[in-house]
Amino acid sequence: MKKKLLSVFALVTSMIALNEATAQNRYLDEVFTSVNKSSNVVYDTNYAINLLYGNPNPLIPAPFTSSPVWSEKLKCDIYSPEGDTLQNRPVIILSHTGSYLPPLVNKQTTGSKDDSALVELANRFAKRGYVVVAMNYRLGWNPAATSQEVATEQLIKATYRALQDMRNCVRFMRRNAATYGIDQTKIIFGGQGTGGYIALAGATVSTRADIESNIKFLRGDASPMVSVDTLGDWTGIGGGFPYNDPADASVASDVNMFFNFGGAMGDTAWMKSSSLPMVAMHTTRDPFAPYHTGNVIVPTTGLTVIPNASGAGDVIPKANGLGVNDKLNSYIYLDPMSDRANTVTGRINNLFGFETSFPYEGSPWEWWDRPSMQAKQTILYRDAIPLPASGYISDSLSMLTNPFMSAERGKAYIDTIVGYVAPRIAVQMDLMGNMEINDFPLASPMNGASIDIHDDTAAFMVAKWQATQGLDYVFMIDNVNGDFSDPLYSTSVSSDSIAFTESMIWTLLTTMGYNVDQEVSLKWTVMAKNSAFGKMAAQAFVINLTKRAAVGINEASYNKYITLYPNPATSSIKVGLDASAKITHIQIIDILGRQVKSFAGFNTNSQEISLNGIGSGAYFINISTQNGGTATKKFIIQ
Repeated sequence: MKKKLLSVFALVTSMIALNEATAQNRYLDEVFTSVNKSSNVVYDTNYAINLLYGNPNPLIPAPFTSSPVWSEKLKCDIYSPEGDTLQNRPVIILSHTGSYLPPLVNKQTTGSKDDSALVELANRFAKRGYVVVAMNYRLGWNPAATSQEVATEQLIKATYRALQDMRNCVRFMRRNAATYGIDQTKIIFGGQGTGGYIALAGATVSTRADIESNIKFLRGDASPMVSVDTLGDWTGIGGGFPYNDPADASVASDVNMFFNFGGAMGDTAWMKSSSLPMVAMHTTRDPFAPYHTGNVIVPTTGLTVIPNASGAGDVIPKANGLGVNDKLNSYIYLDPMSDRANTVTGRINNLFGFETSFPYEGSPWEWWDRPSMQAKQTILYRDAIPLPASGYISDSLSMLTNPFMSAERGKAYIDTIVGYVAPRIAVQMDLMGNMEINDFPLASPMNGASIDIHDDTAAFMVAKWQATQGLDYVFMIDNVNGDFSDPLYSTSVSSDSIAFTESMIWTLLTTMGYNVDQEVSLKWTVMAKNSAFGKMAAQAFVINLTKRAAVGINEASYNKYITLYPNPATSSIKVGLDASAKITHIQIIDILGRQVKSFAGFNTNSQEISLNGIGSGAYFINISTQNGGTATKKFIIQ
């Protein structure tokens, strides 16, 4: 029966405070103190739904009401670290929430690139060395529609337009890479709330069939709600007036990685092994977007606009299973945010399920100034027309699902979001710098080795692996089918090897319920770690251990027949074996299990070896014989 001696993750977490690096690391830590912001940069122009179309109000000039669409200049704010001399920087593009309607018109306090949470997020990432773009996108649909099919079609088209706008924002940054000092090969997209729908679609929608053949998004006559020929494709290419102003196909719109906090995916059928890496954060009881899989409902009408949409709780496990996040999953994240996320999700990497203090809270990272919000009675539309809108109603409705709202609380959530996402961006985009951990192999005991174990404190088993200076290690033993998340045994090591007395292993096997002469197969591995990341050895090794009766002379162990003279020693020591077997190899190991010297090529029962260059202290001598036997004995160097 498996008995947990010590959880490796608890061990590592408890040691983080002792191993914190004093140096700051760009992209992981805030290395800049201030940020430059270029406001209202026009990144594209495209046809947008005109919310004023047909409005009979005589005070609104006719040009604003005569057409169902208008040519909207899409704007973004670009943040960059002040004083930064680097010109080839990764870029993060952020999209806001807001239900595809302007703030207040949507009866929410949020809905633009100027939302407090988005601004805070942009500044936090810019201080870490990124160029950050907070983008607006085309808005407009009718949430008061009473037909489910009409409401679904309008909402999916709104998401589709925003998806095209995201791609055109990417194109703008590529065309202006020299101006803004960005690395065109490292583009990340993040979405908040409604922007999360855009991010999740952006990571997965990649074929015409995703759009036109999905049964959820077909009309009653089986025609597609979104026609690629009419609206253009998901990258903004094609289509025409009055739906899409086609983008420049010569400029790539590729994104390398996505993350979202809030929102959901229209259909996980969009997900493929070719989908892009994704990280997601989501409140576990979000009333608007399901954490797992469920219907998205319009609160004002009760209509289901997206049946069986999927939130982070279902999307990320599938992404991990498809191999989409293999590079992200090649590391273990030792930051406190990841440790907290693991307690909620059961160690599903790249998923943070926020358990909020209020049962129906979807956006605890949002905040606003209540008095100024309540005083608003209009919202400026198309930079010219004040639309009637009640800030008081928007404030009241938003407080219903965020009753503990405050700037301090919202910023704490943003701190968690950045702290969780930044290490994963660094891994996926090769931005780890000196925190990167190279792949490394195990050495011995070899994979498939069979070892007899005696209840002997003078006999040793030494595990060895390839080490890199400056890293610490965690040695682990687990069942063959275990994943080392809750190992049978684990301990921290600062060298490239560790020595165990056979009696320690004997006790472990006894604790597991194994008897003498009963073989058990176990796995062993090592995790290398620094202050932020851990990485497992390239391959875990299986070893076959068998408890044996009391030590006697046989081909496996000659511990009773090894002699060392003199002991204590000074400049040399003579190793003897009072048995017919011949010594072929001698190894000196220090008290921490590190190999100090190694000698080979013998065929003798007695050999003197030099101790020059070895400091004083306690050591072990291991010998190997020509018939596969071993022996270990402790000695002292004065």
